[in-house]
Amino acid sequence: MQLSRRLAKLHPDKLLNTLQQHIAAGHEQAALQAIPDLQLRHPGFHNELEVVKQQLSDKLLDDVKVLNRDRAVVFRCLNCGSGLAKQSPETVHVICHYCGCDAQHPATDIALERWNNSIDLEANFTIGDFFTFEGKRWQAVGVQLFSGRVREYDSEDGWESSYSRYTNWWMLNEQRELAWLIDDGHRRYWSEKYIPQNPELPDDKNKQFEHGSWTLEFAAGEFSYQPRQGERHNSAESRHSVPGKRKAKADDKNERGAKPTVNRYFNSVESRLADGEISEIEFFRSRMIPHETILLGLNKATELTDSKRWQRTMRTLLFALPMLAAAFLYFNRGGERVTETVALSNADKQVAVLNLPSVPQGQVLQMRGAIRGLPNNSWFGVDVTLLDSDNEEVYAKYLEFWRESGVDSDGPWSESKRSISWFVRIDEPDTYQVVIDGDAGSTAPDADFSLSVEPNRVSSTPFIVAAFLTFLTFMLSRSKASSIRAGGASIGLRLNKNKSGAEQRVTSENSAQNNTQSSTESNATAATAGKAGHNLKSGNTR
Repeated sequence: MQLSRRLAKLHPDKLLNTLQQHIAAGHEQAALQAIPDLQLRHPGFHNELEVVKQQLSDKLLDDVKVLNRDRAVVFRCLNCGSGLAKQSPETVHVICHYCGCDAQHPATDIALERWNNSIDLEANFTIGDFFTFEGKRWQAVGVQLFSGRVREYDSEDGWESSYSRYTNWWMLNEQRELAWLIDDGHRRYWSEKYIPQNPELPDDKNKQFEHGSWTLEFAAGEFSYQPRQGERHNSAESRHSVPGKRKAKADDKNERGAKPTVNRYFNSVESRLADGEISEIEFFRSRMIPHETILLGLNKATELTDSKRWQRTMRTLLFALPMLAAAFLYFNRGGERVTETVALSNADKQVAVLNLPSVPQGQVLQMRGAIRGLPNNSWFGVDVTLLDSDNEEVYAKYLEFWRESGVDSDGPWSESKRSISWFVRIDEPDTYQVVIDGDAGSTAPDADFSLSVEPNRVSSTPFIVAAFLTFLTFMLSRSKASSIRAGGASIGLRLNKNKSGAEQRVTSENSAQNNTQSSTESNATAATAGKAGHNLKSGNTR
């Protein structure tokens, strides 16, 4: 939210004090941007605001960051007095990123209100910031925001169209070489001009390319041409990457069989339109930059540290999963299994099956009952009772076995339940006996019943829950690490959409409570500024 909009609804008596508070809080660039608009709104404070503007202008002029002061031209904006730099000898136009006017000519018809609703000067990455890439130091000298539609051909659905938006940073190094750093909201790309062996503008029906139609929404900084609001560009980008230059690793010569890495490039061609006709055609070669490379280039040590910490957590959790499995196998390895089978009728009572001598306290027993010889369409019930050395009942369980079959519209069917497993925990050390009773109501008169007991078995439920929670935490850690890298690497331009008068009033009232929004939040908003299409915007409008 722009500072001028925050101050717009303040009572005039509070204006100067509030402005000084924002300056003291470190929002000097935003304050300088707001002063021309405040002078129009409050002409009675014109002189006081002019003094503040001069003080800020002197400070910012001294703080202008340039690659080489011997080659760069540092000057004041004629409209707001802010300190600007002309870095490239090929620059023909400079747009002030504080007030939005032509920085080298007097402001006449500049729409300050529209400008104040646009750029966020407090973002993590802005004009003048430095970026280190492949051993070279680059500076962002200009920025453009484009929006439009991308068309690509799908073999099943034909031509498909989607809305997209991307930020295009003009980058300059100490050798005065130009390159472009692009952020489409999800990924970042490094783009440079090149001359193909057979330069050709692809037909807009060529299915091997993704075709874009773009409109310039915003521009600030220095450019080798004069950008205009609403100017149109067309682009065509190859849908498949092509091998680029081989880049040898530092330790390739020390490792037998090591292969140098190969950069993957996307070739694109862009045409700028004037009155609907093509006025200029340029070719670009682009490649995607990983999040980690962006963080290193921006010297964002905190984000890198946070990301690595979550990655270490992921590795720890990944190690914990097999350890849980090993622990389950260890505790579930079981002891000597004892099995007895008896012929049981539905009238038998207190039939002794097993004796369990010297069972220790806390012993877990896995018991399994099974039945054989059950007639079709019948059931048989069994009461299992565990008695201690005093013939006192300490545990009881009822088991019901059944077998059914028949014929329906789908043909013959058959279902049965012939075995049941469960766990018993012994609370007191003693000698135990297992006895069984037949259920007199059973439809089957008799059957062969077998009972097996195995000590040291444990329930798998706690291990399943622990494994699920570990896996869930692993996925959350992975998502967190990815979110930190993606958010920290975002260099998209944050623009505030134009709003109606009523919406602006509500926003101005709410913004006073939210004027301490962190730069991390600003960057996260930039990452989602617009939904990117399938096209890689890496080679588009310059």
